[in-house]
Amino acid sequence: MAAACGAKNGVYLLLFTTIVSRLGSALTLRGVAITKLPFYDSSKDFTCLDGSLTIPFSSVNDDYCDCNDGSDEPGTAACPNGQFHCTNAGYRPKNYPSSRVNDGICDCCDGSDEYDGKVNCPDTCKELYKQEFEKRRHEIELAKQGYAKKQEFSQDGINKKTERKKKLEDLRLQLEQKKQVVAELQATKDKVEAVEKEAKDKHDKEWEETKAKILAERAHNAAVAAFKLLDTDNSGSLTSMELMVNPYMDKEYTAEEARELLGGTDETDVDRFAKDLWTTFKDKYGVKQEEKPIDASPPEDKPPTDEHPTETPVDPHPTPPSIDDTIDDDADLPEVGDDDDDEGDDLKDEAAARASDSKQEEEPVKPEYDEETKAKITDADNARKEFDAADIAKRDIEREIGDIEKKLNIDFGEHEEFAALYGNCFEFRDREYLYKLCPFDRATQEPKDGGASTSIGNWGEWNGSPYKYSRMKYSDGQNCWNGPNRSTQVILSCGPDNEVTSVSEPSRCEYQMEFKTPAACQHHEDILHQEL
Repeated sequence: MAAACGAKNGVYLLLFTTIVSRLGSALTLRGVAITKLPFYDSSKDFTCLDGSLTIPFSSVNDDYCDCNDGSDEPGTAACPNGQFHCTNAGYRPKNYPSSRVNDGICDCCDGSDEYDGKVNCPDTCKELYKQEFEKRRHEIELAKQGYAKKQEFSQDGINKKTERKKKLEDLRLQLEQKKQVVAELQATKDKVEAVEKEAKDKHDKEWEETKAKILAERAHNAAVAAFKLLDTDNSGSLTSMELMVNPYMDKEYTAEEARELLGGTDETDVDRFAKDLWTTFKDKYGVKQEEKPIDASPPEDKPPTDEHPTETPVDPHPTPPSIDDTIDDDADLPEVGDDDDDEGDDLKDEAAARASDSKQEEEPVKPEYDEETKAKITDADNARKEFDAADIAKRDIEREIGDIEKKLNIDFGEHEEFAALYGNCFEFRDREYLYKLCPFDRATQEPKDGGASTSIGNWGEWNGSPYKYSRMKYSDGQNCWNGPNRSTQVILSCGPDNEVTSVSEPSRCEYQMEFKTPAACQHHEDILHQEL
């Protein structure tokens, strides 16, 4: 049994020695990554990694390209498509095109790509590690700060969501109560308004009747005044002859037109005029025409006068003497007809004045409501005020419920961490534009030198992949001329503060924003306990 175990251990030792021997040989092969060492066995022929050709191992790194894939020359520049692997001990391994081998430029931090001695490449791997370590440590520190804020954001968001749900329950209860109050006040308002309407309708009806009487009396008085104005001979009868050439009508009328105005007759009295004809006449009288001379015939030739007239002028047309001339001038005789003419003129003046006044009279003024009606109106006004106040309060509650429901329907992240962004806007300026991102609302663009704001998207959805909450989509912005509606993709990353760090337009009218926020931070282990 012991012999068997010893033999077995001997086999393992031989195998280990063989592997170490071969690995040692392979480790001296430049440009080969550790993961590919098994393919480079110096005790065997080498088969190109693409399987296209098998060559003696001595042909590997002989500065001659045999394999189509360049795998036989990882440590030389012989193959244009070869890859040189930098071990970069203490930092990160890295691959470079083998064409960079011995080109006089240090690519590998360990200097292994420049082994021909033409240039001295110092080993900077440890220094790069230190720089990378500090950079990563700083990033992790910022991530920790951001994550701590995220925890605060999340707790605050959860608390607000709980408060909103509770508030929503209270408001819904208040709304039902307020609806009942509004319904009761509506019934009361309808009742007192019906009483108000009945009282006002009664008052208005009485006033309309009174007003109709006033207007009828005014119309009659105006008609009588107009009749006296048009009855030029004061005969008490208005004839078609008087209308044909009447200085108080709007124009001269023919006999037929005058008869038509008089309702098809040659004359009318004042009663018929006021009752039946006034409507036709009232807009046609009162426009006094320019008076015309009674005698329009051409004047007779005057006899020649003396070049030296006497002081007493001579009447060229002396009036023939009449019987009255024989009466003594000093005789006190009455002037027949003078009083009648004066009285007629006075009537004309009064009629004209009354006709003019009738056209200028204002609409009768409606009197105030009586005290009983006023009291009913006051009751109705008070009922309306109470109803309006309650109805406004009800609508305010409905509006508040709508706002809360809208917020509760927004996806603020797995743990409500993005709720802290809601209601805030963040700006970014480049050389031409001012951009604004208002999370869960909109994104806009406006010229820095002034001008209208342009919508470049409205909140749509989360569309990150594989992590849903890594991207925001804002769509249906303002239309581009001959193009699509503007849209914006917002790429979120971890940061200690909320800030838009860049804006670009990868495609026409399709924008991309980089946005840092604590809400996007994930939990990180301390870098001091990690290996690069």
